Amino acid sequence: MAVTIWRAVRPSPQWQDTLIRVEKGQRLVIDTEETWSPDMRDQVAWCGADGVYRLAAGEGYLLPGANVGALVGRLGSGPAFAVGSRFDAIADHDGVLYLAMNDNLKYNCQAGKVTAAVIVFGASD
Repeated sequence: MAVTIWRAVRPSPQWQDTLIRVEKGQRLVIDTEETWSPDMRDQVAWCGADGVYRLAAGEGYLLPGANVGALVGRLGSGPAFAVGSRFDAIADHDGVLYLAMNDNLKYNCQAGKVTAAVIVFGASD
């Protein structure tokens, strides 16, 4: 059986609890919807699930190398991973799912949100 949660993710570099626990071996799918403007190119700005075109995040971000503004996730205390507009993988460990935007704390995020559908399939699905 699959469980689906809809979550509005604010553009924040703080980990946000989606209130769902994932067990090792379960399939985790995250689909997001949001748009961003090409006018935001090469700026530090909130731009949607996939980040800013041609602007990589350096040190001081939750996931260095991923585009600034990109949606990132974490299971429990595990490492951050890029979500973008679609993520589909088998969980390699247990943990509560957290989501955040890959931004630096010293910058102010732009107003907005991204709607994320989090779908967790049972190990036998």
